Amino acid sequence: MAFFSDAVVAIAITLLAIELRVPQGDSVAELAAGFAANWNQYLAFLISFAVIARHWTLHHRVFRYVGRASTGVIWLNMAWLLLIVVTPFMTRVIEEGHLGLARFGVYALAQSLQVGVFALMVALVAHQRAFVPGTPEHLRRRGWVLPVVTGIGFLTSVPLVPLVGPWAFALWAVIPAVLGRILPATGVIGRT
Repeated sequence: MAFFSDAVVAIAITLLAIELRVPQGDSVAELAAGFAANWNQYLAFLISFAVIARHWTLHHRVFRYVGRASTGVIWLNMAWLLLIVVTPFMTRVIEEGHLGLARFGVYALAQSLQVGVFALMVALVAHQRAFVPGTPEHLRRRGWVLPVVTGIGFLTSVPLVPLVGPWAFALWAVIPAVLGRILPATGVIGRT
């Protein structure tokens, strides 16, 4: 299951680049103008690349310790992969048109749903005691916390879009980074 998931994630992250517009021109000035004209598309690509990379990192950190996967875990993983595969489409949603509350909110809600599905998957693995011996204690007991923190970052950003505009994207990194330091220091989750 982990190898299949890795392959699907690799395909999704590659699909992000396929739609990138190639700037036109032969001179440095023309190429620079072409890059500048498509800056929002390139920024959306980088954001989605980072988002998919974050999802994969969480998945990889957990599933290296999973010894068996029940039917429920497999189906939750398939739902998680569905949302990974939808991310290139969602990237086009945020890059085209005016980035307002609706477009930003749809993308952020899709990502929150994805980490929610992942948190359920981790909780189910823990409940079924499907982790291998030697799995870190924090992962067995509270492995679902870090995905929830990531989801909080996505959800918190939505109502702030009218106030800060595209800077709301920064919350997707800032909130998990800050809480990712506080939670291990307080013992809620272990250091990874």
